[in-house]
Amino acid sequence: MKRLIFLFAAMALFSLMAQAGEKKDPKDIRIGVSVQWLNDTYIRLATNAMEKRAKEVGVTLAILDGEGRPEKQVAQIENLIAQDYDVVGINPHSMDGCAPAIDAAARAGVPIFTLIQVVKNQEKANTYVGSDAVESGRIQGEMIYKMTGGKGKIALIMGPIGADAQIGRKKGLLEALAKGNYEIVVEETGNWQRDQAQKLVENWIQADMKFDIIAGQNDNMAMGALKAVEDAGLTDTIKVWGIDATQDACRAVKAGRLMGTVFQNAEEQGRKAIDIAVKLAQGESVAPYELVPYLPVYQADVDQYME
Repeated sequence: MKRLIFLFAAMALFSLMAQAGEKKDPKDIRIGVSVQWLNDTYIRLATNAMEKRAKEVGVTLAILDGEGRPEKQVAQIENLIAQDYDVVGINPHSMDGCAPAIDAAARAGVPIFTLIQVVKNQEKANTYVGSDAVESGRIQGEMIYKMTGGKGKIALIMGPIGADAQIGRKKGLLEALAKGNYEIVVEETGNWQRDQAQKLVENWIQADMKFDIIAGQNDNMAMGALKAVEDAGLTDTIKVWGIDATQDACRAVKAGRLMGTVFQNAEEQGRKAIDIAVKLAQGESVAPYELVPYLPVYQADVDQYME
């Protein structure tokens, strides 16, 4: 009898070990991701890469538009969890406002990753896939310092206040510019949007604010700012820099209209996000941060970043 009980116990243990070692078929894996804006050029590049990689791997991918509303993103993550998605991800619009989404996933025991930006309770997420926002701001600042002789008056166009990239990129920019003689004349949010940034610069010019440098925290806003500067006929006195190396920004750099940008690899971030999500669905361990480096983009080397 004891031998029989031992045999059944051994068989049960073997069965559990076998199940634990089994890999899910990719076609049975469902990944759901909420992004802050689908109308943002850079986010669209990243989601296109995610969709391409998901198709290659064979997983089901749902991408939801948060429309710049943290509360909507939280609700989207909660709905994905309720629908039994294997892994969820969030590209948070706000560090604070999107934090409850991480809490919801943690309570439900559903793996969650953050994408491109982090949240205030990042330690509760399984991993972050993206780049270091401070590094991008620092590179932008170093480019400005190099190209302006170490002095100037700056208008800073930021992302949504409280967003990881808004905070980090400003921090890095100021660190890089500290060795020079620069003054931040004005700083406002353009919420990553081209039209909002253009309107900001138009208003600043009409108010006769004195600045000769515009630092846009993304290319979308930098291109909007550039349009306002060009429309006002001030391209000789006001220079503009961006971040992301989107295709229209790279074309502007090549033409000498935009002074420079910072390459953020949307395709690599999107591809890596899907690969990491598959690992999480399979119960594999992942690093807490999966970082893709930034690179400065000048006119002399912009061709390598253009399609």
